[in-house]
Formats: sequence, C-alpha cells, structure tokens
Amino acid sequence: AALQRLAAAKPSAYRICTSSPGEVICLEEVSSGRRLECRCADFFALGLDLVQRTDVIFFAVNIPCKLFPQLCQQLLKAKEGCRLFTYHKLETIWWVEEPCPFHQCEVNVPDTDTFATSWSPQGYRFYVYVCDRTRRPQIKAEARNETFSEWQSMWDEGSKSYFYHNQESETSQWELPREVGCWKVEWSQEQTSWFFWHTPTGHSQWDAPKCLADLGWSWGSPPPAKA
Repeated sequence: AALQRLAAAKPSAYRICTSSPGEVICLEEVSSGRRLECRCADFFALGLDLVQRTDVIFFAVNIPCKLFPQLCQQLLKAKEGCRLFTYHKLETIWWVEEPCPFHQCEVNVPDTDTFATSWSPQGYRFYVYVCDRTRRPQIKAEARNETFSEWQSMWDEGSKSYFYHNQESETSQWELPREVGCWKVEWSQEQTSWFFWHTPTGHSQWDAPKCLADLGWSWGSPPPAKA
C-alpha cells in the first residue's frame, strides 16, 4: 500500500510495474530504471535463489528454533553487501558449522537503537547486519547450541509447583519438556538412564546441555513411567 501511494503521489518519478496483492509489488524509478521489488511469502518455499540476488532482506518475524539451522543455510547464500533486518540476533541462532558472513552495522550495536512497532510503540530491538566476506567472521558458529530454550519455568501458587510455558507456541504443561531447542531427551533401556540427542547433527551425550539442565534434567532423572 505504501509503494502504491508513493507512485500515485509522484507519477512522474515512480511507477508500479508489477503488482499481485499479498504476493509481490515492484516499484520502478522512472529516471533511472532502478526497481524495488517487495515479496511476501514463506521464506523457505519461495524461490530460494532470490537470497543470492537480494540487496535487502527484511526478516522481521519470529520463527521456531528448529528452523534456525535451515535459516542460516539460506543466509549463507546472501550476496556480498546484502543488508539484513532481522527479529533474531544472529549470535543466538547461528546453529551451523559454517562461519557467518554477516556483521552487525555499527549504528545498530547500541541497545538504544530500537524501532517502533504496533506491539511496542516505544521501540523494539531489531538487528541490522551487512554481508561482508572480506572481514574476519564476527559471529561465532555454534552448530550445537546448548543454551537456547523456548521454555520458561513458571511457579503456580495454587498447586505450589512449577509448570512450563512454551514461548513459541504459547502453550503450557505440567510435564517437564523433553524437547528444548534442537535437543531431545531419550531413555536408554540398556543403561537405565537418560541421554541427550542433538537432532540436526546426530550428536548424543550423557550430560544434559544447559538448556535442559536449567529445567531440571540430568542423566539420573527419574525413569519414564513405562520403564
């Protein structure tokens, strides 16, 4: 709607050359022929080759943590100089082995650099990066992130016990979560103890990663009811 209003207000300077409501709109600058094409679609389904040709990526959405590795694999294909505006701080979601080519823009580093939104008129923290492979990677690659958790322990005064709230799905449960981030809790019948499996890499270990340990998991946690 904003691009259409701009073209209508300044027809001698801009024109709409492509438009499909809810999908794509393309604005052309008459004097130079430069084009601004905006698309709205599933990032993981719509022509993934677009990442390699895009100058600016607005990724101001919250996605499930299990998609972080897939997102990083796509961002690895970004063209040199591409700007990224994102809801997620790349330092917390770069869950692949490959070095991250993005560097946070200096003006965006201070926590005071916020953007007004409908849910936070006073300003919300977004992150702005530029793809620059000539510089040494700034963001640490961490394929087996052990700290991220979408779960929050919450105290229920009525029952005098904790319950667990999933901040991604907005659901709650009394049972201790068995999937946190990209980690799963599995029972070893042979060893009669729990072990912890990182699904994207296939890595498993006996010690609970921090995201699960913080919720109360350990290899010696009580066995499952059917064990």
